[in-house]
Amino acid sequence: MNLLILLIAVWDYSYRFTTDFIYDNNVFSYSDQYIDDFVNSVRPYRFPFETYDDLIVGSNLQLYLRNKFFDQKTTTFDIKVAPKYYVSNNQKNYLSLSFGLRQSFGKSALKLSFQTIPNYLIRYYKDPQVQNTEYIGCEVSYHSLAGKLSVKPKPSIRLELRYKRGWDDYISVFDLYDASYHSINLGSQIGINERLALWIGYGYKSLKNDSASIATGLEPTPDGSYNQHILSSEIKLEVNTLVPTRIKLDYTYGFKNFVTEFTADSIHFGRQDHTHKLSTGADLKMFIGMYLRLSLLWQWRNATSGISPVDIDRIKDYTKYKIGAGLTFYH
Repeated sequence: MNLLILLIAVWDYSYRFTTDFIYDNNVFSYSDQYIDDFVNSVRPYRFPFETYDDLIVGSNLQLYLRNKFFDQKTTTFDIKVAPKYYVSNNQKNYLSLSFGLRQSFGKSALKLSFQTIPNYLIRYYKDPQVQNTEYIGCEVSYHSLAGKLSVKPKPSIRLELRYKRGWDDYISVFDLYDASYHSINLGSQIGINERLALWIGYGYKSLKNDSASIATGLEPTPDGSYNQHILSSEIKLEVNTLVPTRIKLDYTYGFKNFVTEFTADSIHFGRQDHTHKLSTGADLKMFIGMYLRLSLLWQWRNATSGISPVDIDRIKDYTKYKIGAGLTFYH
């Protein structure tokens, strides 16, 4: 803490603090079939919780420390702390932490970062170590290292190249799902004018599930290894109506192809996922140093399989939306 105070005293600093209240209508991303089963108490032991929707109270503190060490080019160290609290499903609470170091080189910049979510509950699955019908939380820790190179060949154009190496570490009961991945993203932001900017990007992710290298006589052997292609686009617009307002519209499409060769793994063998995410938001400048935030997100997944005998869409398709409002304070 003393070191942090010393850095703030010597370095230039800024911060951004956001608090949000978000309603999520499907916090476990269940299919319509599963939601109907929950509502009608069909095999209720699968759902050891009270509600499948919830109000999420989130906050996000970002602190930036800046100095100039090399040829008067800015060095920036940033810390991000973002806890999320679920009003009804407290077991879903989690904390995201990230640390970054960015070095400017004039028209280009390089940033290295580390991010971790120490514990996150995905949903409930049958305990694989017992023969009864007990369902327990499938919890995982997420860790990643990333690098980003950004270049501005013109003031109105920014190009980005990102690489990430990540690890998904599940609790011991579900350690067959442990995985590691590589991802690379290319993108470009183009400023049409002072108020309008467009972003378009492409990403590729390759994840290998640890179970793919484990020889076992048990069946089925889960192997969630996949390759994924991601297309993203964004429109940013600044307008002046009653108050200065920044409007953002995003659309992301992901195509995930599971690559397991284990035919007994009916959940993954021959499966392909099509995921869509459409979101919009507005930041309204109420006072100097404060924005009012409004947000809306709609997300859905269509799972298909021309090989698996399981009705994969009935199990894995889902639709969800989030509606949020909050405040952002900055300096």
